[in-house]
Amino acid sequence: MASKNFVEMETQVMKHYPRCTAQMLLDLHHEVLGVSAKTDELAQLTKECFFYSQIREIVEGYYDLGTLVDAYQIFGGYINTTFGIYTEKDGEKETWLFRKYKRGKEVESLLFEHKLLLHARKNGFSFGAIPIKAKNGKTYHVEKQIMPEGEEDFYFAVFNYIGGSNKYDWIPNWADDGIADTTILSAAISMAQFHNSTKNFDPEGRHGDNIMDNEDITVNDIIKKFPQTLKNYRKSYADTGYENAYTEYFDANYNFMSRMCAASVIPDEDYVKMISVPCHCDFHPGNFKYTEDGTVCGSFDYDMAKIDSRLFEIGLAMHYCFASWKSETNGSIRLERVKKFIDTYNTELSKMGGLAPMNGTEKKYLYEVIVQGALYVIGWCSVACVYNPTLNPYEYLFYTQHLIACLHWLEDHESEIRELSKRL
Repeated sequence: MASKNFVEMETQVMKHYPRCTAQMLLDLHHEVLGVSAKTDELAQLTKECFFYSQIREIVEGYYDLGTLVDAYQIFGGYINTTFGIYTEKDGEKETWLFRKYKRGKEVESLLFEHKLLLHARKNGFSFGAIPIKAKNGKTYHVEKQIMPEGEEDFYFAVFNYIGGSNKYDWIPNWADDGIADTTILSAAISMAQFHNSTKNFDPEGRHGDNIMDNEDITVNDIIKKFPQTLKNYRKSYADTGYENAYTEYFDANYNFMSRMCAASVIPDEDYVKMISVPCHCDFHPGNFKYTEDGTVCGSFDYDMAKIDSRLFEIGLAMHYCFASWKSETNGSIRLERVKKFIDTYNTELSKMGGLAPMNGTEKKYLYEVIVQGALYVIGWCSVACVYNPTLNPYEYLFYTQHLIACLHWLEDHESEIRELSKRL
């Protein structure tokens, strides 16, 4: 029976909205997920096609390397985008490393890195890759890209490709059991060879990238003002709404980090007695290639290189290479391996007869520079979250917890490290 308010509508010219059941909505949800996944897949594919086309245009158009055969992205770095590529010229296949530098890269810091590597190779450094000259004689290529903010310059370079395997990273490093002596000894030899080959390098007024400060100052000076730098980073987190588990841990440990900065600053009158040379500043196990038995056969990623005390390079390396990441020993440093590394470094320099082995002042401050090394990497973590507030806070919390654990371990074992330095 129809009510008096019922009127037969002309539904044939209208759109009917059917009643939705729970199952219908679930089916629709699954369809949307499929479309979303397809969109992500297409976005990734277009990105890969863009990179491949860009590599091909640059390699074939601006370098005398023949035609591009294949390109494979190399993962593991946090800053630049790097590929291993095959080219073919005159019927011969060759392998190269192709690098697209980070957005905002300055050409002067790029030239510092390139000229440093070429100088090192010329003076006997056999471990590092060197940049290949383009057709115009430059060791890099610059391309303009239109970004959402406008037109920008991006820099590219091609290096010879270092053979060997990627056996380790900064996680896991050489703190684990079962690390072959040849790994530690060959790494120490590579550092000695690099420092010796670059001792007379003239930067011509240029300097490399600095993860925490655009000024060309020593790490010792960076550590002096690091507490204020950390405060500035904290303000940036707040300004961008980057409030999370990482920033909570940052706040809880700020006073401890500041105290360790004060404890690790080296007096200026002693710092000037230390030998300054170009330093890799990223000397960790992931930046090496290895032969089958674990011997270091190549090193790379010198874009963070800077001229500083070689003692800082050693301190940073000892933290990077020998501080445990395992939960039961997190932050502890294998001091017997530290001694083995440094003794080998000094012995190798004595054999070369160029750069002198570590002097008494340098040995005296070994503890301070290992602390500075851990603080320096904290700087890398904290500034990364300033530049990119979309980073996963739990990843950088994990890194920072390790670094804080290392600082606590160092504080608790200061006397042992000072005793070790007397036996070097």
